[in-house]
Amino acid sequence: MTVGVTTPVETAAGMAFPLRQSIPLSALGKIGGAFCQYVLAKYLFSDYAREKMKDNEWMSKIDKSFKSHPFGVALIWRFSPLPEFVKNVGPSLVKTLKTRYQLLAILAHGLPFTILWSFMGAETAAVARGGEASALLKRLVAIISSVGLFVSPTLFGMWLKGLGDDTNKEE
Repeated sequence: MTVGVTTPVETAAGMAFPLRQSIPLSALGKIGGAFCQYVLAKYLFSDYAREKMKDNEWMSKIDKSFKSHPFGVALIWRFSPLPEFVKNVGPSLVKTLKTRYQLLAILAHGLPFTILWSFMGAETAAVARGGEASALLKRLVAIISSVGLFVSPTLFGMWLKGLGDDTNKEE
């Protein structure tokens, strides 16, 4: 379990409030919190952490990867199976990553899931009141589950393997 998981809150908001209220407020909390954590880590603590990790062979590889594909790698981190804290703070240690790329990755990752979980909460509330779940929701959950269980970890693993391959080539 990771600290900062917003899924239950977004689902409950979708149950309790109309979607036109629950989606923007959940998104503001989720995206705002992730961005604040990144900014605090980047501008207050990253120099100290970088100093502690200066001899880590992986940091230069990660930095090089972020430098060559900043948005793509930031997005891979957002969709990775890493804990939320690591997704928010890890990229702050990469000196070459511009804040705008991390913000775009947070938005690209956060908004769709906020919409999904708020919609799921609204659908659950409708079913609890005697309605039926929509076929669209069932399909969305199946697709998101596939991405979460297979696609995201695979992409992250391939990225890590590429970093390891680069490390082995330089030896």
